[in-house]
Amino acid sequence: MVPSAVTSARRRHAVITGIIAAVVLTGLVLVAPMAESATPDGAQTPGAIRSMAFALTPQALQVSADVTATPTPRVILIRPTSTSGSLPTATAPPSRAALPTATRSVITIETPAPSGVTPTPTAAVAPTTPTTATPSPTATPAPTATPLPTPTPSPSPAAAPTLAPARDVRLQFTAEDWAGGYYRGDSQAYGRPWTAVYGALSDYPQATLGFTLDATPGRAATISITGLDDEWETLNPITLEVNGETVYTGPSPFVNWDGIGNGANAAWTTVPFTIPSGVLRTGPNEITFANRTPVASFNSPPYVLLADAVLEISGRAAGAPTAVPIVPSSVAAAFTAADWTGAFFRGDAQFYGRPWSAVYGAASPYPRATIRFRLDGRPSGPATFTLTGLDDELAELNPIAIEVNDQQVFSGPSPFLNWDGIDNGADAAWTDVTVTIPAELLERGRNQITVTNLSPSGNVNAPPYVLLGDATLEAPGTSVTPITPDDSRS
Repeated sequence: MVPSAVTSARRRHAVITGIIAAVVLTGLVLVAPMAESATPDGAQTPGAIRSMAFALTPQALQVSADVTATPTPRVILIRPTSTSGSLPTATAPPSRAALPTATRSVITIETPAPSGVTPTPTAAVAPTTPTTATPSPTATPAPTATPLPTPTPSPSPAAAPTLAPARDVRLQFTAEDWAGGYYRGDSQAYGRPWTAVYGALSDYPQATLGFTLDATPGRAATISITGLDDEWETLNPITLEVNGETVYTGPSPFVNWDGIGNGANAAWTTVPFTIPSGVLRTGPNEITFANRTPVASFNSPPYVLLADAVLEISGRAAGAPTAVPIVPSSVAAAFTAADWTGAFFRGDAQFYGRPWSAVYGAASPYPRATIRFRLDGRPSGPATFTLTGLDDELAELNPIAIEVNDQQVFSGPSPFLNWDGIDNGADAAWTDVTVTIPAELLERGRNQITVTNLSPSGNVNAPPYVLLGDATLEAPGTSVTPITPDDSRS
């Protein structure tokens, strides 16, 4: 029995073994096609071979059972596409032991890139919202002012507009600024630089100052010119033009040169001319000085020398401008009773209503009175001497004489009215008398005028006497400067 039982047991064992072998063989048949599909050209990878070997052991079944029992996280890797010409290589499955358990699935996606080109990262676009996103601020250009409509200009008058300058204008010129004349700047002759204007037929018949104004003056202007006429007694005829308009024509207003030495002490004279309103204008302007003597001279008379000049335009408000003719001005000097030297002076005005100087009889200590003055040059015409005086209370007028530089210009009865002898003479009838002095009696430099009482008396503080008060001297073409008295008075 035992053998048969053994045999029976063996048979059962064989049957069971056969069944197991059949199951294993059936699994091998199924695994073989899968390996062939994973590896091209019939080549099996070592991983496939390892799978086959591993499947023949019961442990492989146990592993399969483990796989079924414990879910394994999935990891899918999508690699960049390989370049054409190289076949993909099967990647061995990762070791199960390295895979984490109970972990969420992770899917990593790598975007394929073109061959040989490095992809440039692209910023992700923010999701849009229903409202439009505010764009980044852009520098807003400054708003352009809307041009105002241009007013239609009213018809302008034919004449240039008259504009009063907002400030005083003063333009200074030197001798070198006179264009067209003969310029010499070494000051070796006539004591300063100058520009000579010779005869009308010469190469230098005129000289011009040029300048520019930014507005048309609304009133008269003044041009003051410093000049010197030649050594001939007759003055040169000249013309002064401003922008082509003649504003003066006549004898030269400058004093003659005295012909002494090289003219270092020549009597240069500054003469102001008035330019009427409307002659000057906006923009370029010209002032022209012309010598009209019909001679082709050079380095000899006739000539007029020009030096500095000053143009003045006042910006102060004034009334309606009045055209003033240009006439060479005469410079006048004023004298007071105290300027009479040699007479008896009293300045308290307690008698005769004012200060005065008394000229007593010819035999007295005070027989005459003299005033002294300085001229810049010989006058261009007769001078005018005006003096204020009063004769004494006697009915008969005192005989007097008037001398200029020791040359008698008047002799006869006093031209002044008598005092009426009432009270202290506060209402005395002082008289103004004018004496004409020939130009040839006056000289450049120091001059004097003397009034003498010819009554043969030596009285003082009693008649006969003549009282002298203020005086004025006006000499055309030159300036007059009073000389302060040297004599003391009691």
